[in-house]
Amino acid sequence: MPVARKRLPSVSRLASFGLGLLVLVALVGGLIWYGAGRDRRGDASEFNASATPGAPSVSAGERVLWATWGRNASHDRYVNAPKVAPPFRAPAWTYNAKAAVDFAPAVVRDRLYLPVADGSLVALDRDDGTRIWSGRTAGPLASSPLVVGETVYQTSKDGSLYAFAVKDGKLLWKYATKGPIESSPIFADGRIVFGSHDGHIYAIDPSTKRAAWTAEGGDAFKGAPAFSAGTIYAGNYDGKLYAINAANGTIRWATQTRRDFSFGGALYSTPSVAYGRVFVGSTDGRVYSIGAESGEIRWIHSTADWVYASPAVAEQTVFVGSYDGQFYALDAKTGDERWKFQADDRIAGSATVIGGVVYFSTLAGTTYGLDIKTRAVRWSMDDGRTGGVTTDGDWLFVTGKRKQYAIVPPAARSGATRRASPTT
Repeated sequence: MPVARKRLPSVSRLASFGLGLLVLVALVGGLIWYGAGRDRRGDASEFNASATPGAPSVSAGERVLWATWGRNASHDRYVNAPKVAPPFRAPAWTYNAKAAVDFAPAVVRDRLYLPVADGSLVALDRDDGTRIWSGRTAGPLASSPLVVGETVYQTSKDGSLYAFAVKDGKLLWKYATKGPIESSPIFADGRIVFGSHDGHIYAIDPSTKRAAWTAEGGDAFKGAPAFSAGTIYAGNYDGKLYAINAANGTIRWATQTRRDFSFGGALYSTPSVAYGRVFVGSTDGRVYSIGAESGEIRWIHSTADWVYASPAVAEQTVFVGSYDGQFYALDAKTGDERWKFQADDRIAGSATVIGGVVYFSTLAGTTYGLDIKTRAVRWSMDDGRTGGVTTDGDWLFVTGKRKQYAIVPPAARSGATRRASPTT
């Protein structure tokens, strides 16, 4: 009997298969492109130009409170202190920590309250950097403290909020959640508000040391919440920005930023509230402008990588860095790119605007100071990572990888001391 031969696919079948494969690839590519989304430009909808951010203009010798992450509860990260400007000389003092310093200190009156990754919260003398006291938590610190009156509040990755006495660092009380906490606390309507990996926003009444309310999201709350006009704004790892009634914890709206078929889309970036808008970055590589009242997306601007950093807002401009190594200045109303600057590495830390200079650090360990109008480098320093820059309106405070620096501008140099402080 003859041996049966295997039939080879005909040319037409091969062609059909190839065509089908090309269609499938095109379809998947189209879905990914759609998921990545095209940039959307905004207009004047819900843009209130009179709702200007920032601390009032201060002169040399005057001080402002930087009592929480991002300066205030709306996190504009802007102080109009033109005297705090380059050129700068060597630091007046340097504090050496025994572990990484990933977040900036609170700066209130004559002290800095510095969170260290090993779980210690250190109070430093503002004038010479000496350590006044050190408080301990049971877990690493990945957030900035909050100072309210005579109490310093610090969240910890052990899942608790700690309350320390400003005077001596004595532990007054703590409140435990069911997940690690990387969210810097804020003070809103008399309560201490922060998020947890357990998927809840907590509003703690300091008089009762209990939760006045909690609000639930679809995943972890890792960034700090923001507060403005009776509403808490918080980004969640489910890709939604939540607007929560600060009085009772009810959710006013929840806007999904991440589109279907997109990569990433978690909101680690802390929102900034200004001009009637909420500005936030996403790991889908975009910066979003969302109406504070409506929850409607007003504009979208794409970068080439994750946006972990939180924006600073000043002069109707949103300043934010990306993991693509670019630092962006975007029109706060429309999202148009005013300029961008190529840094030496990825940017995960948040920006700060002081006078006419915007400061940020990169993962390569460089801190830049750029002119907000021209993007020209006004100053740089070979240290920094994610902590960035803070100010009390008189001095500049730079958080390095394991060090805290105090820099005295020429206008405030008279009477400044210079001493290296001990380690923790």
